[in-house]
Amino acid sequence: MSNFLASENIIIILIILIVSLFVLSKSADVLVGNAVKLSKIWGVPEIIIGATIVSLGTTLPELSASVSSAVQGNGNFALGNAVGSIITNTSLIIGIGALYGKIPVDRRSSQKLTILILAVFLLILPTIPYKISGNTGLIPQWMGFVFIILIPVYLFFLINQEKKVGNKKQSEHLNEYTNEKENEKETEKENEKISEKIKGNVPVIIFQLFLAALVIALSASGLVGTAQALAVRIGIPDVIIASTLVAFGTSVPELSTCISAAKRKHGGLAIGNIMGANILNIIMVVGAATALTPGGIEVSQEFYSVNFIALGIIIAVFGYFAYNSKFDEISKKEGTFLIAIYMIYLAANIGLMFIN
Repeated sequence: MSNFLASENIIIILIILIVSLFVLSKSADVLVGNAVKLSKIWGVPEIIIGATIVSLGTTLPELSASVSSAVQGNGNFALGNAVGSIITNTSLIIGIGALYGKIPVDRRSSQKLTILILAVFLLILPTIPYKISGNTGLIPQWMGFVFIILIPVYLFFLINQEKKVGNKKQSEHLNEYTNEKENEKETEKENEKISEKIKGNVPVIIFQLFLAALVIALSASGLVGTAQALAVRIGIPDVIIASTLVAFGTSVPELSTCISAAKRKHGGLAIGNIMGANILNIIMVVGAATALTPGGIEVSQEFYSVNFIALGIIIAVFGYFAYNSKFDEISKKEGTFLIAIYMIYLAANIGLMFIN
């Protein structure tokens, strides 16, 4: 792929990159959709589907792109994509979502933010001793395995949290369920017919699921290859492209989910999905990429000059909204402010390009 792209016109490289991003996003949607169908057929509770498959699904583009780059020996690109996605999600994506509808910041979102802050500390702190003793930092390979071990711990916490909310809603609407028993019986009969029809298509669903996974792997490889070729051709560090262009592209699922939820006045769903995706970007995306990189991921100067600083500032600003009792929602005003921070982050990356 790299040899082929090295001699191609820059316009063709850009077209392949955009197509790869589009195909990656759509195939991730297909994979998640089919996984949800199988889960329902096999009787997996909706609460577990929402807390695991849907949350993991929106992080799938970042995971596939980062793992692909790590396998190709470019862990720095993987780290740039993951960190850039967190920055993009917490500033630009939430900011745009707030323009379409108010996004509440309640106890649940502050809990997830606390977990995210802990994950960020776990990400950055181990790199500092290496940075002090040399020109670059390092995320040791063993840290990747630590992050992977934390994935089931986090998912267990998430499922328990969703169960509590589900039980609360169930008790609140108990009377409604009692009064609508007749309608439920009719609905159950219809659902049984639909379920029987779907069960007959299980082999097709499984085939589509594996086909989507294959397309994801190929499109991720194409995305990483074109992004690296573009970086070489323009003469800028591929970390910058990974943390801006690629990070935005792989955050498209979060963007569409956030806008849709905000429009329908379900802003809590949007913030929950984004905070969950941010946490998974560290423990799953960075974890997998680091574990697959012998010797660990080298952390270049660009991260200490721009990315880690931007990450700290954006989390601090969002923390001010989440932990401050004066704020119970992010409206257009706060959303515009978050978008402005992202624009400054982009400007800092452009400035870094000229310095390099």
